Amino acid sequence: MPRRKRRSDETVLDEAAAVMARLGPDFTLADVSRVSGIAPATLVQRFGDKRGLVVMAAVRSNARFAAALDGAPRATGMDAVVDLFWTITPGEDEETALAEQLHWLRDDLRDPDLNALARERRERLRAAVVERLPPLPIPAEAAARLLEAQWRGALLQWGLEPTGALADYVADNLAAWFALAAPWGSGLDGAGAG
Repeated sequence: MPRRKRRSDETVLDEAAAVMARLGPDFTLADVSRVSGIAPATLVQRFGDKRGLVVMAAVRSNARFAAALDGAPRATGMDAVVDLFWTITPGEDEETALAEQLHWLRDDLRDPDLNALARERRERLRAAVVERLPPLPIPAEAAARLLEAQWRGALLQWGLEPTGALADYVADNLAAWFALAAPWGSGLDGAGAG
């Protein structure tokens, strides 16, 4: 008879994700073991190997990301788009882990499973942005791509030269993008958006 799990896979994956965010791809199963209280051999038994653990943690992260997007208000306008990005921007307690995310980007580019998960996340984000965009002089899909690039660029800029809170920095950059996209302000606040 198999032993009953004292800790759910979801709990262990959340703990592993915290370790991965803090240490980057160079984390070890022993690092996860120290936090979760589960022996490395048991982690292998449950998740395959280190890569399996990473992929399963990314799948769980994608599910949480999707839930955050689904739970965001469905308003239309500049404020709605900025608020959406605000929701997914690392909070103050996660700001120090931002640099480690660059190491994960390398893996997202190289590993086919992680790349597919990253693309899934990106597509969900762009769809959520398109849904909230006010009328703009460019197609909504192009605007969503450019806003995502602005958001990612703002994350990097803040990482190199932190000024204030990360979420505020991102919000200011996105608002500036909207000012450039429609300097006359027509429809940006959601009024008259269709």
